[in-house]
Amino acid sequence: MKDIIKVTKESGIPLMGCIAFGIIDRGTNLLQIRPTTVCPLNCPFCSTDAGPFSRLHDVNFEVECDYLVEEIEKAVKIKNCEIEANIDSVGEPTSYKELEKLVKKIKNIKGIKRVSMQTNGTLLDKNKIKSLKNSGLDHINLSIHSLNKEEAKKLAGNENYDVNKIKKLAKDIADEGIGLCITPVYLPRINEEDIEEIIEFAKSIGAGLGIQKYEVYKYGRKMNKAKQQNWWKFYRQLKEWEKKHDVRLILNAKDMGIEKCHRVPEVFEKGEKASVVIRSKGWAKNQMVGVAKDRCISINNCYAEIGDKVRIKIMETKNNIYVADLTT
Repeated sequence: MKDIIKVTKESGIPLMGCIAFGIIDRGTNLLQIRPTTVCPLNCPFCSTDAGPFSRLHDVNFEVECDYLVEEIEKAVKIKNCEIEANIDSVGEPTSYKELEKLVKKIKNIKGIKRVSMQTNGTLLDKNKIKSLKNSGLDHINLSIHSLNKEEAKKLAGNENYDVNKIKKLAKDIADEGIGLCITPVYLPRINEEDIEEIIEFAKSIGAGLGIQKYEVYKYGRKMNKAKQQNWWKFYRQLKEWEKKHDVRLILNAKDMGIEKCHRVPEVFEKGEKASVVIRSKGWAKNQMVGVAKDRCISINNCYAEIGDKVRIKIMETKNNIYVADLTT
């Protein structure tokens, strides 16, 4: 089992700057909230290579609930617009032990209009769904990639995955009055027929659909036989399914209630050099997390000790997520 790094206020680890945990602001009215990196599945197409058998990640992170809420409040004040807090993860959000407490506290923050969550459903049950509803959860995006029992296990990378249980939970979510969107990843040459079955299932329970395009990422997993499409072919397929199944599948930011909004200011520029203090291991192997200007910086090929000071050069800055190399 991987070590879990506890990110607390006392740890001196800020909650903005690292893609794996904390808060991500992409300049819209939606804030991504990442309380944990833990995931029980090993999906063979996982874009983040999460799960217990990851090749790239030796550790997991877990953020203290009250610290996370405190930092969300700060971000909401800076953004100064009505915010949707989306609890997502490079892993599985329901792995977080204080999830209901987190939902309740976020919902009570002035300026938060909606709380949503991504999940694969494996750690949910009817009682937890009811508890999340009572805590203030408004919406769930539920990942289902096949309704075929054996194929679903393969796509989850876990022999214990039970898609019939997930189907029942989907109905429980809808019945509980939580908004529901089913979000399969379309894997060309792998699950075309499965996607069509999922479309009809979603329609039967009154759920929305958000079909995701399969992408191959530098640090993700590439699934054998699956073909990565260009966006034109992806949307052409969605149009065919829209016509065949009489359902809308091509959505834009407005459909999802996403609007541009004031950003939390970025504090580094690409190419900038800085001195940082090492605070923890990084999520990726051979990586450490440094801290400066109240931001985390993931430093590649770094073997410094906790507490060391090192010089870095910022290589990536997009959306206040910082990646750096060592420099002199």
